[in-house]
Amino acid sequence: RLAAAAGHGAHGQPPAAMAAADIGSFLQKQREVHTDAADDYTRLEELYNRKLWHQLTLAIADFVTQPRLAGSDGSEVAELYDNFIKHFEGKMNSLALAKLVIGISKFFPNERASLFVTSLVDKVGESPEAVTLCKTELARLKLAAGAPTDCRALLDEAEVVVNERAGMDVDVHISFYTTLSAYYKAQGPASDFYKSALLLLSYQPLDKMPQSEAVALSFDLGMAALVATSVYNFGELLQHPVVAMLEASEHVWLAQLLRVFNAGDIEQYEQLIATHSAHLEQQPALVSHAAFLKEKIALMSLMELVFGHVGPSADHVVSFELIAQRARLPIDEVELLLMRAMSLKLIRGEIDEVEQIVTVSWVQPRVLTTAQIGGMSELLSKWKEQVGTTLVFLESEAPEFGNDANF
Repeated sequence: RLAAAAGHGAHGQPPAAMAAADIGSFLQKQREVHTDAADDYTRLEELYNRKLWHQLTLAIADFVTQPRLAGSDGSEVAELYDNFIKHFEGKMNSLALAKLVIGISKFFPNERASLFVTSLVDKVGESPEAVTLCKTELARLKLAAGAPTDCRALLDEAEVVVNERAGMDVDVHISFYTTLSAYYKAQGPASDFYKSALLLLSYQPLDKMPQSEAVALSFDLGMAALVATSVYNFGELLQHPVVAMLEASEHVWLAQLLRVFNAGDIEQYEQLIATHSAHLEQQPALVSHAAFLKEKIALMSLMELVFGHVGPSADHVVSFELIAQRARLPIDEVELLLMRAMSLKLIRGEIDEVEQIVTVSWVQPRVLTTAQIGGMSELLSKWKEQVGTTLVFLESEAPEFGNDANF
């Protein structure tokens, strides 16, 4: 009784000693059952006995990602958590613990995984990063379970922390934008998926993903760019490894389509449609957006055309006839195209119905391709020549404005 009152166990051992004995017994049993991992269990025991918590955390993280565990029912890692990790999880870094528990949860069915991760939230409550990581994982599980509303609510909570805290662990950003992208892929709109997927790639480049995931994400991004109602410049995407990934896959036709759209080349677009009709017809998103894609290529053709008419050396004036030729439209539909472009804030200007011209004052800023940068360089060169000519004229006609002028 005295031993018990003093905090000792039935055999006169303090609780810590009993825990160590239980852990030693558990690890010995695991070495006997999982002989192929005996050395790993020995290593875990050594680090635990030496109280090297950081090294132990890393060792456990490596353990649960062993290829031999892939496809298992998770019973081995569940036993490891219940009989080993639980004894010292309070000594672990909260974010590291969250990553570890989430890694273990991926072995479980959805409902069990949700309960497992939920049980961790209170344990890591003092770490906004760890809590946010848990919430984005719970959001992913909710989406997989067919509960998009619950998923969205959790993402909204996580987004507040992601946007307000600087210097967060990159894995938190990856988890958040992976789940956010998955949500928008399932629920739409395509424009939001496009933005969130590009943000994901800023934290997790394609070459850091499994090949199959990288190709799938590249394909989804390309499709989203085409059907998104607010994406009218693919320059950023075309300079991204996404396009190279598509060109090296069976989806090379999609890379070609993106380049044609960005150039506003309707002739090439129609040729690609004919050449790759079999691929296109297999994509419900493209089939259902056929009319929109026709309008979009016409708008991008218009933007590419007027881009060359805006700038210090340009006349800013484009005729309806030229627009009709470039966009392959009847001339009586040009004004509607211009009004549509202005309503989408792709261009600004004034339409003269009598003279059948448009005077363009502004074109939506774009990420330029190499060819477009070359065109910009030519415009600037012409402007420089015009300025030089004007300067010479002023100096010859009004010498008082020359170098001796008293300004």
